[in-house]
Amino acid sequence: MPKARDRDEVAKLEAELEAARPFLALAQEISADVSRLAADGSATPELLDGAIAAIPQRERLTVARAVFDRLPPEEQWAVIERAFGDEEVRSALADERADRLDAVRRAEVRRRLARTARAEHRLDATAVPVHELLTLGLFREGDVAAAVGRRPRSTASARRLVLRRVEGPGTFAVVEDVFNPDGDYFVNADYDRDTWQGDRLPSHAVVRPGSRSSSAFEPVLYAGGRVDVEVGSRCREGLLHLGYAMVDDADVFAEGGSS
Repeated sequence: MPKARDRDEVAKLEAELEAARPFLALAQEISADVSRLAADGSATPELLDGAIAAIPQRERLTVARAVFDRLPPEEQWAVIERAFGDEEVRSALADERADRLDAVRRAEVRRRLARTARAEHRLDATAVPVHELLTLGLFREGDVAAAVGRRPRSTASARRLVLRRVEGPGTFAVVEDVFNPDGDYFVNADYDRDTWQGDRLPSHAVVRPGSRSSSAFEPVLYAGGRVDVEVGSRCREGLLHLGYAMVDDADVFAEGGSS
């Protein structure tokens, strides 16, 4: 048994030596080997440091991104910062890091928005972050109760309104306004294509979606409630009701939130 163990140890050492061999020479084609090493969960940060240091300058950015993407998060920055002194690479990775942090922050804002919307059955349009897409599924009053919280299973919306949040209190730009978007709406005289044509918002129009009471307009959308739209200083009373509201790909009224 000891001899068998010795053979196993020798074989393991030989395998490790063979795996490390491409990284010991200052070769021009080493980046592909580094990518394979980075994908190997057993690779050590020290071995990666040595391999990266041997890579020609022109290949470093590509390899840096490969290493960054494949290492465990707690090791990513430590390895890259030790291995690279090049400002261009540092700048590229800083941009990548900033993009990821921004994506995480936006995702957390959407989660908080959805939690509040589900708890209160209302969406404050002013809380939607600037640049986010807000998609409203609009239904006839008799159909909307079955739709709230059921996106995407409910596809009988009469109209879909896609808006992009812009600067200003609860202000959005119209991206698209579509009649019978899923093809499953049972068209009748209450709301048909001609009615929609009169109701339709032109692309790029700047609007404030919300709800108008007898006293004032507020940029708040209520689950199942009528959707009104303020265009300029004029409020247009809606003909349809809110069945779903999606911020990016998350339905804020549905449990679980994603489409």
